[in-house]
Amino acid sequence: MKTFRDDKQGASSRREFLKQMALAVAGSVLTGGRIPVAASASAGPEGLTWQKAPCRFCGTGCGVLVGVKDGRVVAVQGDVESPVNRGLLCAKGYHVGLALYGRDRLTTPLLRRNGKLEPTTWEEAIDRIAREILRSPSTFAFYGSGQWTICEGYAVMKFMKGG
Repeated sequence: MKTFRDDKQGASSRREFLKQMALAVAGSVLTGGRIPVAASASAGPEGLTWQKAPCRFCGTGCGVLVGVKDGRVVAVQGDVESPVNRGLLCAKGYHVGLALYGRDRLTTPLLRRNGKLEPTTWEEAIDRIAREILRSPSTFAFYGSGQWTICEGYAVMKFMKGG
């Protein structure tokens, strides 16, 4: 197995490897090479339905095609029609669908009681949030990131300004 090291003992350096990969991708794009992808919003031979979506990781704005089968995301690929990434994705982008099914994903609200987080209903959680905001509105804040869509950011700002 070849390893990537920065020494000169015959193995490629990580930097050299990345440069070679960038040249290969650029050469492919410049020579008209296309990355094979499924057509958007159509059923493929595997029974997948492909839908366009934004990548939710870094906020660059890459376009992805999400393959859905039986109501679950089972495949992700870059969207060649996206002017941002032209069909290419980073490692995080290719794994964006996995975040939906992680064992540690929060699926129910939790409230801290006696120092422990315990499951609760959505109604109780929302009531608690409202009480805390009203108790001290000047200490309330939202934390957002580049992973928000424009619509999500807009909704949060309207909520903050209206609240």
